[in-house]
Amino acid sequence: MLSSHQEIDLSYLESIADGDQGIINELITIFLDQVSEFTEGFKLYYSQKDWKRLAALAHKAKSSVLSMGMNELGNIDLKNLELIAKTFRLKELEKSGSLDINKEEELNALQRNLNNYPDEKQMWLRENSTQETMELIIEKFINACNVACVELKTVLEN
Repeated sequence: MLSSHQEIDLSYLESIADGDQGIINELITIFLDQVSEFTEGFKLYYSQKDWKRLAALAHKAKSSVLSMGMNELGNIDLKNLELIAKTFRLKELEKSGSLDINKEEELNALQRNLNNYPDEKQMWLRENSTQETMELIIEKFINACNVACVELKTVLEN
């Protein structure tokens, strides 16, 4: 579509919709509906220190923003938010002492998942797994989505 957009790039949507503007509009509408769910969920789970749900929501939001061409926000920022939240959850489980079988399995799965990342990413996580980093990413997400929503509503109006 227009290259004048600051946040969105609808070339992926156009390719999967094979130019069908109705499908594109439907996918944009779904995204617009999801943004408040993501925004409120990030704020809530962060305030509750619910790292497991925060990681899951970041993962879900990642695919949605990527579909709107927000590649840096999805592939870098939301992926980092997901991994930081998983790191916090892992530490939480490790500190809790005796674990039931489900939490033990969760802990082992988290360890395997995080250990599968390259050394460079693991080092980045050790250095950046802070609540401040999470707050910055959530704020960036909210700001980027505010701009994207304006851009997407303009697309729907034309």
